[in-house]
Amino acid sequence: MKALITSLALLFALPALDAHAQADLRRPPRPPPGQPMPAPQPHHPPHHSGAQVVVDRQELNVRLARLEQLLKEAEQRMNRQERNKFRAARETLDSVQEVVKRAPLLATVLPPPPPPPPPQPVVRPISDSELRRINDSISRQSFAEDKMRVLVSAAQHHYFLVSQVGQLLSHFQFTQDKLAVVRELRPYILDPRNGHTLYSYFSFSSDKKRLDEILAQH
Repeated sequence: MKALITSLALLFALPALDAHAQADLRRPPRPPPGQPMPAPQPHHPPHHSGAQVVVDRQELNVRLARLEQLLKEAEQRMNRQERNKFRAARETLDSVQEVVKRAPLLATVLPPPPPPPPPQPVVRPISDSELRRINDSISRQSFAEDKMRVLVSAAQHHYFLVSQVGQLLSHFQFTQDKLAVVRELRPYILDPRNGHTLYSYFSFSSDKKRLDEILAQH
């Protein structure tokens, strides 16, 4: 009899739980006080701690069938007046079974999660062989303007370490040209914190200060 009472309590609680679950599904969780509402997630449902749960349809049907059998056995021991009162419980059980029968599969309700983002490309400095090729191309030019043109073309396709920038600076004689080289390559330098190693290419403190200012730019 205790098992029957427990089953009946579960039976009458199911519609209320179902109503609360539907309400929780329609109403997004509120943020803590003072926090903005989170942006909606169109691709997958947000996690929340409401009353909604996921159950196996077959297992639930087995339990409902067992509950129906318990009700039938209890009904056989009742008189006519008790059976009339008991009819509402049977009708509620039938309605729950109908809800379970018509419930869509989880895979048809929830969209698939978005695919993971592609991995970020690995940025590597220019290879030694490619740097030698650029050095050779620059050394074949007689004027600083032509050397700079080769350098600008190479910088569009490669990244550099500060030590590699130093090799390129050796092709230029004047301070203004050397600073122009660093300024041109700055967006492609991977370790600007090592810029102090380029001080040896500049004679005056003011030029070294300008070098630091260029390397500090983003």
